[in-house]
Amino acid sequence: GSSKFAKEMAKVGPFKNLAEAIEMSRQIWWNQVDVPGWLEAFGAHPRIGALSSKSTTDWCAEEQATALSSANDRALKDLAEWNWLYESKFGFVFLVCATGKSSSEILQLLKGRITNRPLVELQVAANEQQKTTELRLSKLVS
Repeated sequence: GSSKFAKEMAKVGPFKNLAEAIEMSRQIWWNQVDVPGWLEAFGAHPRIGALSSKSTTDWCAEEQATALSSANDRALKDLAEWNWLYESKFGFVFLVCATGKSSSEILQLLKGRITNRPLVELQVAANEQQKTTELRLSKLVS
């Protein structure tokens, strides 16, 4: 993740409730973390469908469970190919809040987003990172 984000969240905690933690995470992510911080956070994610990565956590595996359970060898190959094309174009891994999404849904999103301009895609990826952060904060509280 982003070290700047983690430091800033630690400074403003503890939180009274989940809503406060999520609100503070949004303020910090969008107003205090810069683009290099976003890229640092993006770099901590494994490629969708590539759960053999050393950076993979149990949470990543859980978040990608639907996609992986719905993926056959062809789908995994397609995801790997499109992930490579995406990363070659944008310079960072494809990020999507994958919870509940099938491999075909994720592949469709990837193919759609690869046509974005780099600045647009950076914003979309940052938004997906924030969705994932909010999901993980919810899991911490539950």
